[in-house]
Amino acid sequence: MLEKEIKIMLDQAEYDRLTEVFAPEKVVRQVNHYYFSGECSKKKITVRVREVEGKSLLQVKMPVSDDGALAVREEIERELDCVPDEIGREILSEICGTDDKAVRIGSLATDRALSYRFDGVEICLDRNVYLGETDYELEAEYTGEYPSEVIEFLKSEGIDTSRPAKGKYTRFLDRLKEKE
Repeated sequence: MLEKEIKIMLDQAEYDRLTEVFAPEKVVRQVNHYYFSGECSKKKITVRVREVEGKSLLQVKMPVSDDGALAVREEIERELDCVPDEIGREILSEICGTDDKAVRIGSLATDRALSYRFDGVEICLDRNVYLGETDYELEAEYTGEYPSEVIEFLKSEGIDTSRPAKGKYTRFLDRLKEKE
């Protein structure tokens, strides 16, 4: 599956305001358990197990293109029975062609408020908590053409849509390094 998303970091006041504006239809709690593999790291591949709505999903994300707030990734997903301490090299070899195992390094919890105000676009307002840090972001996930109407709407709400945004995994790793 190809994942296309626009990611914009928010401060808490912007997050609170957009939560009111978008009036989310549903809030989902998800926990990402992150894994580290030297080979995957070199190839900018993210390995995680996401716990959401009673399921544990192994998700491997491989970059296709990355242009500031716009990211396109190939995502492969498999359901697991539990959250393991490591993902074996057999599985990683099959999924992404690496010859390395991935070891669990920590977790990030997200309260995700979902809105479907724009056709073909899922607006996710995320409050993320990890390693003593809390941050906020908006992700606009879409399947069709680039949703320029979402960007225009955000600009009309005073949101700077040109800010560079790092993904959750990169922010988690940055924070982990700070704590060392």
